[in-house]
Amino acid sequence: MFNELGYELGSWTLSRIEDPDSPLQSTFSLLGMEWDLLPEVFPPYTDPGPGLFASWVPYAAGQRFLEMGCGAGVSAVLAAQAGATRVVAVDINPAAARNAERNARRHGVSDRVTAMTSDLFDALDDTDTFDVVFWNSPFIEAPEDRQYGKDIERAVMDPGYGLQQRFFRDAGAHLVDGGKVYLGFSEVMGNPEKMLRAATDAGFQGGVYRTASVDLPAADFDQSAAVRANTNEHGMMGMDFTLFEFERN
Repeated sequence: MFNELGYELGSWTLSRIEDPDSPLQSTFSLLGMEWDLLPEVFPPYTDPGPGLFASWVPYAAGQRFLEMGCGAGVSAVLAAQAGATRVVAVDINPAAARNAERNARRHGVSDRVTAMTSDLFDALDDTDTFDVVFWNSPFIEAPEDRQYGKDIERAVMDPGYGLQQRFFRDAGAHLVDGGKVYLGFSEVMGNPEKMLRAATDAGFQGGVYRTASVDLPAADFDQSAAVRANTNEHGMMGMDFTLFEFERN
């Protein structure tokens, strides 16, 4: 079933990000560190999800780490700081790839972080394999016929969950034996049934690795029927940010 609430919240998020009266910051603080943010890159400081996911991923020394849909490159930098021997950060948005590269330089790990523009795994060599693939996925399911406008929309919307399906279909070829996929998601705002079916169909098994519940004031959002239906008597909407872990069968 299509998640109308998620789509409304995703559309609202994009409208706020693109509001000319509220320009994005050029730098921001996250996880006790300062980061650069380029125009047309999703601002990870606007909701709790990016920080939570980046703090939950199990980084380890000696790891080969891929951050899919890297945005500003926060997880790529953290993986390198934790001692990963090879870190690759990819994003279909060229501005995001440049942003990740800039933050790797800012934090002194550019010798271990390679950033590139890529539509999911397309720019990687067939021989590129990783111990961990992390994707803070665009878990808002948009209608299948929805067309992207600006590149920043790709960080939020996944029309028909085609990206989820392609991601799992191609991820296995880029994992070492015993490698893990970590997927940033929301069960309230996304379509978990469809996402899990895409994983299963591609030969993955897994489940919730870690999750956090967040109450958001409903008054902050457009008062649509979907928002009102999910608002409690205290005027709050209960949301979640959930990191899933998968491995190949």
